[in-house]
Amino acid sequence: MDYRSPSPCEAWENVTSTVHNWLYRTSTVRCGCGTWDNDPRTYFSRAFLPLLFASAGVTLLASPKDFEDNGDSSDDESEVDEEGDLLEPPKDTPVRERLWHLDYARIICVACTVTEHSGGRHYSDRNLVWVQQWVLPYLYTISGTAFMLSRSRLCLYEFRLLLVFLAGTMANLVADIVSGRDWRNNVGNTVFQMAYILVLMVLSFLLAPLKKALQWRAEYPTAPATARIRLLTGLWAVLAAAPFVYFVGGWSLIDPYHVQGMLKNAKHSGLESIFYQAPLFFARSFGFIFLAWLAAFSGKTAWAGWILMVVSYSAHIFVPFSKGGHPLNLDLFVLGMLTYQWPVKFKTELAWLMRQYWPLIFGVLLILSTPEVTGRCDLHPLNTCWERFRFRAIEFVLISALITDALNTSDTFGLTRWLNVWALYAYCFHVAWARMLPLPYGAVVTYASIPFFYLLNRYAKHRKKT
Repeated sequence: MDYRSPSPCEAWENVTSTVHNWLYRTSTVRCGCGTWDNDPRTYFSRAFLPLLFASAGVTLLASPKDFEDNGDSSDDESEVDEEGDLLEPPKDTPVRERLWHLDYARIICVACTVTEHSGGRHYSDRNLVWVQQWVLPYLYTISGTAFMLSRSRLCLYEFRLLLVFLAGTMANLVADIVSGRDWRNNVGNTVFQMAYILVLMVLSFLLAPLKKALQWRAEYPTAPATARIRLLTGLWAVLAAAPFVYFVGGWSLIDPYHVQGMLKNAKHSGLESIFYQAPLFFARSFGFIFLAWLAAFSGKTAWAGWILMVVSYSAHIFVPFSKGGHPLNLDLFVLGMLTYQWPVKFKTELAWLMRQYWPLIFGVLLILSTPEVTGRCDLHPLNTCWERFRFRAIEFVLISALITDALNTSDTFGLTRWLNVWALYAYCFHVAWARMLPLPYGAVVTYASIPFFYLLNRYAKHRKKT
């Protein structure tokens, strides 16, 4: 007699007597088990995705410019010379309020990450408090906004990220040596959470020209695009077209059934979507970047943020694919950049509505939830379009609350000043503590360090006064 416990997928197969319905008991019991109602190889997917991006581009170009939509009769466009350089003074940049909610969100997201990597995976596996729909999405969106906020030169910005990467990776390496892990044959597991910093370094380098273009367009909203912006918009159009051709043709860069070495190890890592779904991944990513460049080129900024959000979440809903061990949310990084520089249309009104009626919004999100589904549905999508719509609709609302500043608050006692420093320390060192100490003491040590950073902040303030 076989007494072994069934695997999660075998347990899913055993669920046959339960009657499913469209609202309370969905057909998906565990994400990653079962069969999708659509996948990237179907004719529908290969037709839908290019039409989605093409429609978004047309809608973007057809939308009104921000100054037109606000009722300005700006017939006198900014003057430029033959090189595309402006001859007019820049538009005054409005004073922005302090975005405290970004600090709080970053701190809470890091705290959730500490729990996830220190033995508390059941929180994400059961999607408690919708953590799959806001922890990583918020981190990517906030990282994009932080990149726009940074006044450092790109080389200095990258150097600081490199120092953070090296600190966390060295801590993980020491922990692997102490705990006896085979770090030589599994370098990726040693890098682990610090791979996110590598992703930020790549995205920052890739999107640095877009950052300058977004800032330029914010200063000169009525001017024709410069030669540099026209050139780079065309370049990204070509870069996006190439993977779209591969995707529409149904071709793959690798044979998933005959892979070895690094490609085989990438199957369940954050690199899975890059290698195993390369045409789809790069078509979506490069297409998204092109749409942002198109907005900068055309000056049609009023609806750009909402258009990009609709594109991103429509693609998630209708063309599902497995993302391995980590979702590379380039789209949300770009969205964070774009919506900071160009606030979304009706931002103030939506923020007011969300603050007024958040209890009702909370109730709607509860109804949209799928409480009996387990697994990482952000990495391995739910099986039906209706289920994916419910999952992504929650994320859409939560991201909308972030980018409209509906979550903004204040910090009377200055807690975020030193909690941000703790969050940086915790992100770099929590995995090392978790690997060297038995469960759950790695997390306990990381959280127990919070008072130390408070005392350190008090000491620094005292020294400054004296």
